Amino acid sequence: MTIPESRVIIVGGGVFGLSTALWLARGGYKNVTIFDRCSFDKNHYNPSNGCDGASADINKIFRATYGAQEHSQDLALEARDIWLEWNRSIKESCVSDLPHPLTPEDELLTLCGVYHLADGPNMIERYVENLRVMEDTAPTFRELQFIKDNNDDSKRAKDLGPEWAKKYHLFDNFKDGATNGFLDAGSGITLADKACVYARHLCEKAGVKFILGRPQGELQELITENQDSGKRVTGIKTRDGLSHSADLVVVACGPWTSTVLPEAHRSVEATMGTVMFIDIPKDRKDLREKFHPDNIPVWRFIQGVGDGRISTPRTKYSPEPINTVPLYGLDLMKQVIGGLFPELRDIGFTDSRLCWYTDSIDNEFVIDYVPGYSDSLFICTGGSGHGFKFLPILGKYVKNQLEKVPDRFTPIWKWRAVEEGKYCNGLEEGETGPREMSKLKLAKSQDFQFTTKSGPALSSNLSQLNLKPQEKSHL
Repeated sequence: MTIPESRVIIVGGGVFGLSTALWLARGGYKNVTIFDRCSFDKNHYNPSNGCDGASADINKIFRATYGAQEHSQDLALEARDIWLEWNRSIKESCVSDLPHPLTPEDELLTLCGVYHLADGPNMIERYVENLRVMEDTAPTFRELQFIKDNNDDSKRAKDLGPEWAKKYHLFDNFKDGATNGFLDAGSGITLADKACVYARHLCEKAGVKFILGRPQGELQELITENQDSGKRVTGIKTRDGLSHSADLVVVACGPWTSTVLPEAHRSVEATMGTVMFIDIPKDRKDLREKFHPDNIPVWRFIQGVGDGRISTPRTKYSPEPINTVPLYGLDLMKQVIGGLFPELRDIGFTDSRLCWYTDSIDNEFVIDYVPGYSDSLFICTGGSGHGFKFLPILGKYVKNQLEKVPDRFTPIWKWRAVEEGKYCNGLEEGETGPREMSKLKLAKSQDFQFTTKSGPALSSNLSQLNLKPQEKSHL
C-alpha cells in the first residue's frame, strides 16, 4: 500500500510523471524523485534542444469534446479550470519568480478556439455525438460551440464577438464548401514546452526532487528481488552505476515504457505522428497577423469517412537517428495546407519531427499496479495522442489508483492487454501490421517542397499545421 511515507521513484519527467509527482507532493508525500535522461533543467523541454518525448513540443491542442467518453470530457473541463488558474498565476508573477524561459506575458492555454472539420456536407457521426453529449452534460460549455453553415449559430458566434464571427466563417470556401463541423470557442492550444517547465517548477516548490540528464538520470534497469509471493521492485539502477532504493517505482516513460517494462508490450505500443513546421519570416507581418491565434483557431480536419518484439521509438536523437518523415503523411499535408493556404507554398516546410506517443489497446490510459510485483511497480502511460491537456489534473486521479481509492477511472485505466481474436487498436498486429515503420516509404529532402501535384486521399487528423497519421516502429 502506497502511503505518504513511501519512497517513490518516478521514471519519466513528462506529463504523466510531472502530474503524478505534483499531486503526490501536494498530498503529503515527502520523498518523491523523478529521474529522466533528458536535462530538462537545461533544455527546458524544447524539442529543438534534444528533447524527443511527446510532452516536449511547441504546442498541443486543448479540446474538451469526447463524445460518449464523458469521463475524459469531465477530466478535460476540470483541467481547463486549472490551466486558466495557472495563466492567472503566471500573469501576476514577477519575472524573477518564474522559471526560465517563462514571462508574465505567457499564456499556457490560449482559448483561440478549435475548428473541427470533416469531409462532406453532412455532420459526421463523431461530431454529432460530441455535441449531443456536451449539450446533455455541460450545457454552459455547449453554448461556446457553433455548427458550421447554421444560420442561428452564425448569429451566436457574431454575438460572442467580431473575432469569432471571422473565425466561424474562415473555412466556408474550403473544398468548395463541401465540409462539415463546428467551431469550439471554449478550447484552444497549450504551450507544451513552457507548460512542462511550469509544472516542473511547481513540483520543485512542492518538494519533488529531480535527477536529470545522462548518465545520472538515465535508467539502466529496475532492481528486483524474488519473494515467495512473486517479484518485488526495490529501486532502480542508473547509467552512472548508482542504485536508488524505493518502496514504489512508477514507470511513466511514454513510448519507451515497453523498453523499460517488457511485460507492457501487449498493453501499450510506441506510435508515431508526423509533425511538420512552417516558419513564417519575420518580415511577413501580413502572414504573422493572419495566423496569429487572435485571427485563426486551431483546426482539425478528418479527410475521408473511415474512422513480437518490443515497440520502441526512433527520433533525431536516437543512437540510430531518423531525420525524415513518412512520405504519405507529408503528401497529405501538402495537399490540404497548400489548397487551404496557398500563400504558405512559397515558404514551404522548414522542419519536421516524428512525435512518438503511446497507444493503448483502447485509447484509454494504463494507470495501475503491474501484476506480479507485490504492489511495488506501477505503470502510468498510454497517452494515445490526447493526454497532454490533462497535465494539471491527471495526477489527482493517479494518486487515487496508487492509494487504491476507487473512483470512476479505476475500471477504465486498469492493467489490460491484447486479447486474441479481438481488435485492440492495432496492437494485435504487432510488427506484421501495415503501419510498421520499416514498411513505409520515407520522404527525401526534395519532397518537402510544395508542388501542384496532389497527394493521396487518406483518413487522418490535421491539427493546425500539424498532421499526425500514425506509424509504428519495432526494434
